[in-house]
Amino acid sequence: MYTLDSRSMGPLDCFVQKVTEPGDLVFEIRKSAAGFFPMEKDVAMRVKVKANKASRAQQRTSGKQHSVPVTYSDGEFQAKSLPRDLVQGDAILFHQADTKAPGFAVVGQMGKTEFSSTELRDQVVFTHPFGLPGRYQWVDANGSGVGGVIVVENEPATGKDGAKRAIERMSEGVVVHIVGNKVKPKELRIATGQTVFFAVEGTDGITITDVTLLAKDKKAN
Repeated sequence: MYTLDSRSMGPLDCFVQKVTEPGDLVFEIRKSAAGFFPMEKDVAMRVKVKANKASRAQQRTSGKQHSVPVTYSDGEFQAKSLPRDLVQGDAILFHQADTKAPGFAVVGQMGKTEFSSTELRDQVVFTHPFGLPGRYQWVDANGSGVGGVIVVENEPATGKDGAKRAIERMSEGVVVHIVGNKVKPKELRIATGQTVFFAVEGTDGITITDVTLLAKDKKAN
């Protein structure tokens, strides 16, 4: 299965960014290895965002979600379609389904606010499905100290309606809420196949990264 690392999203991961500023929303979809480079605005994709008269507090808890399917061809990532009628307070969701594509990243800017899937900052969600049982310790690769544990267990499909219960649980999303340096819950138990939604607010730019990947990085260096 695909590794847990928001810096390099796989075909089962999603990146959702709340659109907080009106005007031009400019973004690039690129290979994850280039995710930390500055955005090239002259070749980036652009979407117009209409202003919203609602208060900032109202915008945080409302708005539509717009899906942006991502495709991979000739060594490049592209948006299959761009959202229309995007309004301040809406959210934009990036995802791609090509299992042969490399990891990807999204970098962008709205007004003076920069956003990136490689550094999760504010009003952003990263989702990851856990397809294998085990204990997954995740950390911020940028060293903030933020982290937690996901324990993935096989759901017994025994007894009356056991298979049905297992399938229903797999379809249920579970949320880990990160505000600044606080994580709730710090440890989470889920069934194999369930998806975890990491909702991030008010950070300086964190990652959701399997701690074992950092150990491999150190050995490589």
